[in-house]
Order: sequence, then C-alpha cells, then structure tokens
Amino acid sequence: MTVPAATPRSRGRELYGQDPAGYDAGRPDYPDELYALLRHHGLAPGAAVLEIGPGPGTVTRHLVADGAQVTAVEPNAELAGYLARELPEVEVLGAGLEDAELPDATFDLAVAATSLHWVGPEAGLPALHRALRPGGWAVVWWMLFDNAVDDILVASPPPPGRPYAEAEVWLAGLRDCGFTDIAAHRFVTDLDLDPARARALFATLAVVLRRPADEQPALLDRIEAHVEQQPGGRITRRFTTLAYAGRTPDA
Repeated sequence: MTVPAATPRSRGRELYGQDPAGYDAGRPDYPDELYALLRHHGLAPGAAVLEIGPGPGTVTRHLVADGAQVTAVEPNAELAGYLARELPEVEVLGAGLEDAELPDATFDLAVAATSLHWVGPEAGLPALHRALRPGGWAVVWWMLFDNAVDDILVASPPPPGRPYAEAEVWLAGLRDCGFTDIAAHRFVTDLDLDPARARALFATLAVVLRRPADEQPALLDRIEAHVEQQPGGRITRRFTTLAYAGRTPDA
C-alpha cells in the first residue's frame, strides 16, 4: 500500500522547521473532542505515550498536562530543539520514526498529529504497532483546511494531495498491521481569523512554505489585506480533523 504526496517526504520534514516559534503561534489547536478521544483511548496520568512528529508541541502540552510520560520523535532538528527547550520533561528523540530506536511493546498510547503522511502508512503504522503494549491504542489524525482565499493563492503551487482524507486507506492500513477495534472519527470546527491571525496561520501552511522565501512575505501581505477587506475585517475558516484509531490485541 502506498500513498502519494505532492511534497517529497524529505522536503516536507524540512519545511516546518524554518520558524518554530512562528509555527507554534500560528497553528490552531485541535478540537476538544480530539483530546477527549485520546483520553478514551488511554491518555491518563502515568500513561506512557509515544508522539510522532510533535512539531513545536501543540499536542504535547496536552499530553503532559494530562500527566502522561511522553516520548516524542521529531526528525526536524530545529523543531526538536525548540520542543526540548519548551518542554524539558519530555524525552525528545531527534530522528525520523524509521530511524528512532524505540522499545517494543512499551507504550500505552501512540499518537501522530498531522504528521504520519511524512512517514507513510506502510512504514508508520507497523512501527506504532511494534511500540505499543498489548491492548495499547494508536490514534493518528490530520487537520484539513478549506481554501478560504482561493483568489489569492491561485498563483501558488497546487495544494498537496490529501491521502489522509481517504479513510479506507488508513483503516485498511491499521487492519493490515493487526490492529483491532478500528474506527474513523471526524470533527468540524470554525476558526475566526483577523488579518494578523490569518497571516500567522498561512505562514505555517505548505502552500506558502513551498514557495521561495523571498516570495512568501508578499503573498502573506496579500492574504492579510484580503482579510482586512472582508466585512468586519475577519474571515471564518472551517477545518476538519480526521482521526483514525486502532488497538493492539490483548496478550
């Protein structure tokens, strides 16, 4: 099973480390329902949690706040360093999932927030399965944005494909690895953006980051001006969180 990606995986791992603090400030958090799902699937005080691709720690902070013992695997050196400074209580492994030395059958919960497509289901899901103890859960998810400013981005490179939106691909991948109790979940949230918030958000998206660095400020200026011209100087941007979960069989 293979999943195509518009941006090569090696390049994708580099894009988001250009400005870790800006990425941290610009990306919205995931909906409360997502964190409730994690608690239902093993997030609890003392739980051993493996996080793949934590970036600047948006989800990691929630895991720590819930009392989990977190091991985070982050291949981007800049993001790994930022996360280690922000959350020193987290064990940060600066490696890709394929290269990280993880113990087998150890973790109660494994999570990946908008990141596992950079590994792919064919390598990523078996790695999570090996790392989980019997009865442990894997929950992987993605945030999908609508295109609220098509007219501004029309000259941008085409948006990446959304293989993670194909639920059957990921559900089949979980099933093929031996996960049980497999399910898909969908959460929809509206985000209200003023010009500065819109600029900060778009500055974190691949559709902007894939452009040459000297072109990005002008594009972000146009996005900010576009929002200023809307009624009330704001736009509402809808995002959908797609999550796929599975449990390893009991021993």
